[in-house]
Amino acid sequence: MLPGMRVETTKLVRTLVKWAGIVGLCACATTAVGQDGPANLQEQAEAALVGNNPAQAAELARTILAQQPGNFAALFVLALAQSDLGDHQQAAETAAQAYDATTDETSRLQAARLVASARFRLKHYVRAEFWLRRAANHAATQDEKRDVAREYLATIEANPLSLQFTASVAPSDNINNGSEDGLLSFETIGLTFELPENRRALSGIAYAASARLNYRLKETDQQRTALTAFISGETYTLSSEAKDLLASSPIESVRDIDGRDFETLLAEVGVTRQQNKLSPIGPVTGSLNFGTYWEGGERLVIYRDAILQQFIPINARNAFSLRASVREQQALVPTLSDSTAYDLIGSYSRALDNRDQLQLGLAWRKSDAGFENIYDEYRASIGYGIAQPILSTRWSTSLEIGYRNYDEFTTTLDGRRDRFISSQVNVIFEDISYFGFSPSMSVLAKRTESSAEELTSSTVQVLFGIESNF
Repeated sequence: MLPGMRVETTKLVRTLVKWAGIVGLCACATTAVGQDGPANLQEQAEAALVGNNPAQAAELARTILAQQPGNFAALFVLALAQSDLGDHQQAAETAAQAYDATTDETSRLQAARLVASARFRLKHYVRAEFWLRRAANHAATQDEKRDVAREYLATIEANPLSLQFTASVAPSDNINNGSEDGLLSFETIGLTFELPENRRALSGIAYAASARLNYRLKETDQQRTALTAFISGETYTLSSEAKDLLASSPIESVRDIDGRDFETLLAEVGVTRQQNKLSPIGPVTGSLNFGTYWEGGERLVIYRDAILQQFIPINARNAFSLRASVREQQALVPTLSDSTAYDLIGSYSRALDNRDQLQLGLAWRKSDAGFENIYDEYRASIGYGIAQPILSTRWSTSLEIGYRNYDEFTTTLDGRRDRFISSQVNVIFEDISYFGFSPSMSVLAKRTESSAEELTSSTVQVLFGIESNF
């Protein structure tokens, strides 16, 4: 069975056959009166299973099913017996029939877990994960939810292939990160112009989705090697106010702009290797990624990332990590320049006495994209996650402040300085769950104040999405 599930057949029988027998007795009470009736046969089948005689239990269960093909208790005992006999394929199929044979929530929970267990033994990990998410739909108590979550995490750990998906819908007052005042000032010549309407703040709705794939090639006590892939995309619909603003433009090409002209797509593949004994202070991870980026349907750049990360577990409640990376980016359109960016990020996490999570971060970036596009950036962040649910909701919040400095910039006399701040509050509605997912809502506010005034902007966004409970 699943590591961590600890559902050995004898233990499973002792905890589940009791109620399975009760279900069987209740289901058969009106139709079975003789010594060899289904109720009596059900008791014998359960006794044979407990007595470590799965072959007899299976035979008795089939006898009941010959008379009552949709008998849940008989199907469940038959699936347990088949699992005990090592026929996990048949056990999975029979347990799935048992799931379909009842509408009782507890019975469906246990049947779905049994299907997942059999699929796990067959190394059908994705199908096991599907059935555990199905089981989550029927978990009523916190203990049942924890059991399903533990089994799901054990399946993920065993599965060399992991997939993660996200999706969100986010109304925003500035989907294009446009200018706040819509003016372009040239200090060098003392002139001010109005920016085109598509470079001003446009309101609308953003639709985003992403998928991340990780395939473990090899894992030992010393190292872990995996292939990775990531794809994310975002598209938009404009509000009526934004459409009216664009339609009023004297520039014909701007009047034809719609939300799809701001859509983005990023695709990336890579390889990651974690070495557990390379450093005496903790695991070291190295990654090499290759990616490309589109905007408005046009492919703009290709890039290569080299990443090195040192994880330092201080104790059971505190940890620190240091991440260094370099990105070399090649422009594919004449309006952009090739660039190189260096990043150094330090983060610290602490589990508090009340199980809340505190995270602190410091980051530095050096980006060089040629003359007037060279800058240094500094960021500091704090995050806080509340462990105790509040009215069946889980809350977290984060705050980041930063500073960016350009020694020289096109529209200013003394370079460019950006100060920015962002704050986000997230809430997950855990009392609403389907297939192990719960709805979530985030409120994000961002503001950038720039000495190049045309780049001063602010955004408020409300994001609706889904979060996995596992």
